[in-house]
Amino acid sequence: MAAIEKLLKEGAPASSFVYQREGRPDPFFPFLTQHPQKGDVGSELNGMQHLEPGQLRLVAIVHTAKGPVAMVQDSAGIGYTLRRGSRIGRNGVVTNIVGNKVIIRQEAFSPTKEKQYRTTEMVLTKDGDKQP
Repeated sequence: MAAIEKLLKEGAPASSFVYQREGRPDPFFPFLTQHPQKGDVGSELNGMQHLEPGQLRLVAIVHTAKGPVAMVQDSAGIGYTLRRGSRIGRNGVVTNIVGNKVIIRQEAFSPTKEKQYRTTEMVLTKDGDKQP
């Protein structure tokens, strides 16, 4: 008990252990999964990476001086913007915004662990068009 009180008063010694996450697996991530999370070890999903293309509805495409920008909404009505190169979902990237479509390239793995790509298109419907 005295050792704990001494440690609390003085603080941890300089040689205390610090877990380095870089290059190591997450100890709290289950090791029996079909596919590990996409990204570098230690990277967390953020922003649009939490939402898959099927969870979003394309509501507008705006052409700006810097290129086209797509506006999408989730089921709660929260809006997001997409540009060429935006990451979406765990393994998708917006490759192009043309006409009334947003084209997304998603990386997938076959049962034999071969890397494959599939293309998903989000199409602007009449419901999402701006009323005159």
